[in-house]
Amino acid sequence: MEYVFDVFFEECFNTMARSGLASRAGRRDIISHLNSVISGCIQGRQTATTQLAVGLAVTSAIDYHNRMKGDNYEVCMMGKYHNVLYIALRITWDWGLEDSNIVRNLLDAIFKCEKTFERLFLGALFGCNAPHFIAGWKSDFNDQDENLRAVVFFLHHSANARAIYPTYSYAYQQMRQTKFIDVPIDSCGKASPLRVALQAAAPDIVLILLRHGANPCPDDGGASPVLSLLEKLAECENRCYPFQLVSCLRLLLRTICMVEMPYKPHLYAVRREMFHCKYAALVEDGLLPTDQAYGVPTLKHMCRCLIRDVLRDNFQLPGSVVKLPLPRKLQKYIDLLD
Repeated sequence: MEYVFDVFFEECFNTMARSGLASRAGRRDIISHLNSVISGCIQGRQTATTQLAVGLAVTSAIDYHNRMKGDNYEVCMMGKYHNVLYIALRITWDWGLEDSNIVRNLLDAIFKCEKTFERLFLGALFGCNAPHFIAGWKSDFNDQDENLRAVVFFLHHSANARAIYPTYSYAYQQMRQTKFIDVPIDSCGKASPLRVALQAAAPDIVLILLRHGANPCPDDGGASPVLSLLEKLAECENRCYPFQLVSCLRLLLRTICMVEMPYKPHLYAVRREMFHCKYAALVEDGLLPTDQAYGVPTLKHMCRCLIRDVLRDNFQLPGSVVKLPLPRKLQKYIDLLD
């Protein structure tokens, strides 16, 4: 069966123009043909399972890309030679591939060429029409909801495979390993997906990212996400706070123990006074709990943050929350659902 898929990519791509996959229609045409080949392999061989056939198809696409790249001194030739990876990405999602190692190999190949996963994340964050205006290409997904579900699918597999990627750390001034969910998006000023979702005031996406282990304090060179939200809310006239911003703030506060006050290197008393003067209205209106700003958080909240930190570091969010020997209500609390 491996031979069938190898021949498919060799024959199709040898006669295809270099820009043959630049359009969404061109990619969908190849995806349709490949789906037919996969179905034929499953029906033609009784021993062939769907997962085996799809896994071989995706692996063949990755091998074709890597072979063409190797023939060009390990420099990706882009065009159809790179877009074959997005054919594989769509096939992986369409058929629900269960092999996390193959999915990780696909994500690895994409990252080695692009150093980002924005073609997967942008459509989920802004809708499938936005990538065309932001980055100049059209999304392969039908709508934002499908794109978001695909992101969750790849977040699940990346966590299973413990996928990490080298990105530049502004805090340490060097390259450090970053989880798939936190890899910066180039077209958005190299901000993490969570920061972009917060800037877009999209609480539903923020919740998905936080539940799946996004770092609430991403090391992407930007200001503290909590302080950025507080800044936006403090600028609202007549204390008319947008519901989306308030929802984002409350979700974010569930994942951090304390709000780190700015104005360093002033003494703590001075920093507290400056902080209170600026955000007093938010404290009075109940948007900023005093115990998280300059008090003592509740033990319940501190335990949630600690448990989530341990699970996040071990790629266990959110799947392992239900495995904790706790009542369902506490599991929901830890999983940010309560």
